Amino acid sequence: MRRHANLLVLVAYCAASFAYFGWRLLPHPGRLEIGIYHDPELFVWSFGWWEHALATFTNPFVSHALYAPSGINLTWTPTAAGLALVFSPLTAAFGAVASYNVAAVLLPALAAWTAYLLCHHVTGSVWASAVGGYLFGFSSGILGQQISGHLHQTGVFLVPLVALVVLRYVEGGLSERGFVWRLAIVVAAQLWISTEIALTTTILLVLGIALGALLVPAVRARLRAIVLPTCVAYVLGAVVAGPFVLYALKGFHAGEIVNGNGPGADLLDLAVPTPTVVGGTWFTSVSSHFSSLTSSAYLGLPTLAVVALYARRARRSACARFLLASLGVTVLIVLGVDLRVDGHRLFALPWALVMRVPVLKNALAFRFAIYVGLAAGVIVAIWTATTRGRVYPRPYLLPVLAVLALVPAVWRSAYPSFKPQHPDRYPFFTSHEYETCVRRGSTLAVFPFGGAGHDLLYQVESGFWFDLADNGLAPVPRNAKPLTSFDADPVVSTLSLIDFARPTADSLLAFASLHHVARFVVVPGSGYPTRRDLAQIGPTELRGGVLVSPACNAPPLTARNLTRYVQKQASSHGSIGYCTGPNFNLLPAGTYPAGPIAGAVPAHYVVGQGVTCAPPPSGYKRRGLAPASLGVPANTYPYYAP
Repeated sequence: MRRHANLLVLVAYCAASFAYFGWRLLPHPGRLEIGIYHDPELFVWSFGWWEHALATFTNPFVSHALYAPSGINLTWTPTAAGLALVFSPLTAAFGAVASYNVAAVLLPALAAWTAYLLCHHVTGSVWASAVGGYLFGFSSGILGQQISGHLHQTGVFLVPLVALVVLRYVEGGLSERGFVWRLAIVVAAQLWISTEIALTTTILLVLGIALGALLVPAVRARLRAIVLPTCVAYVLGAVVAGPFVLYALKGFHAGEIVNGNGPGADLLDLAVPTPTVVGGTWFTSVSSHFSSLTSSAYLGLPTLAVVALYARRARRSACARFLLASLGVTVLIVLGVDLRVDGHRLFALPWALVMRVPVLKNALAFRFAIYVGLAAGVIVAIWTATTRGRVYPRPYLLPVLAVLALVPAVWRSAYPSFKPQHPDRYPFFTSHEYETCVRRGSTLAVFPFGGAGHDLLYQVESGFWFDLADNGLAPVPRNAKPLTSFDADPVVSTLSLIDFARPTADSLLAFASLHHVARFVVVPGSGYPTRRDLAQIGPTELRGGVLVSPACNAPPLTARNLTRYVQKQASSHGSIGYCTGPNFNLLPAGTYPAGPIAGAVPAHYVVGQGVTCAPPPSGYKRRGLAPASLGVPANTYPYYAP
């Protein structure tokens, strides 16, 4: 009977998730994508790559299909390799987009169900546990990541199982051996899905054991005994996930990976809904002060009321103190480096110390919000299961309101929206015109560049016919060493990090030489490279809805000797000054003004003043271009002297 109840709860969660996120994919789930902007295609690409790699007996952990020709170690990208591997049969049958969409719909439901199993173990109540499971699986922390299509952040269904395995061991329901092999499997699987979640779960596990030893004297001996088996389980888990761990260690990077830790949650975010959930549009005057419209810390007033009632009633219980302390600690982490209330900074919080620790400094505080949802869900489940209702044996009003407070605003069409997106597709890719234009295995540079377009999708749907001289799987740190040699290319760093400059045609040709680019492909609306830029690269044609340069009937760039462009790029360094009226702007060498300073003109060199945007004094005349002997790039600045 219990198995039937558990199965029905899983079906209910799946139905809810489909009603929220899946029904609008019909009848063509392979055309639309769950999620906004371009992040979903990172996972679409991963699903396609793993199926392709397995089918062609290619090493799936390192891909040269992207970041050509150097390639990239995929264990240090958030590509959810474990999910891509598990879903590879579905990918082979229905395509990467459909497979990704199925995973995106299922993951919140699976997270809710495993949290339900944890709550049911604690309470024995199906109703109370179903509510607690929902509050985790459809928590604001998961909904915020669902909007972006981040499978590595919504694939957290193993987190409640870690808590369940630990709890059963502490209770004496598992032997040491049973605990070790169960935890090892869970750790190994989580490493395959998301190393970030594996790390944050480990941090919370350590904190949980410490809090338990401090607040629950009755289990201190058992918690001391769990330390060694836990270490053994992690070692065994690393062995089980051996290939993945081996490549992860090979590509280890302790430097800056994210561009700053970013602000944490606002304290009011716990109670004030954002437009992500029902009723959120009523409080935009407050939620607009939060760090993001998809803020992750929201619990809702009904859940907070239950937590308060539970704290008042069970404050003398050691287990209650542990749960409340766990909730408090996770909330403290999610608040980040500063306590902010209604957008106003009050004082620093302990999380600021974490930013000084290698590896941990890359942890984003708001992504700990899933643990807030789990702790709150367990508390609500326990309160619901142990409280007498006024009409029914168990309370229904507050639990139902707690669930309703986390109903996603799926009807919204403006950001933040759960409406699936329809990527633009062009006949050049959909009608296989690329096959007549480039040889299999050739490298293309497709614009928009750097994950800003849909080139990852085009590559997957072409069956990896062509490689891409593009990044997009890993971040490009703004103020730190690039994570890959590909991103160290000045053209790549300019395109990835600068919005006021674009590489010149000569720089693009140097890029083409270094990365074995056969042709540049520009989709409509990209804005760069312009038709004028492409004309300097070679004959250009409009083919299948996209601009191709050199044209398909012209020799590819790989047939040309582009060495002089590489040498020119190597010899040019530093910055060049440009003027927009009296304003002086520095641009990297090998670029031209674009975006907010489009139309800027080179500064000039005035004897006695140096490089300046100010008009030359009266009586000064232009006398050619400033020479390199003046400490400036040769033949760049107009030279004015008396």
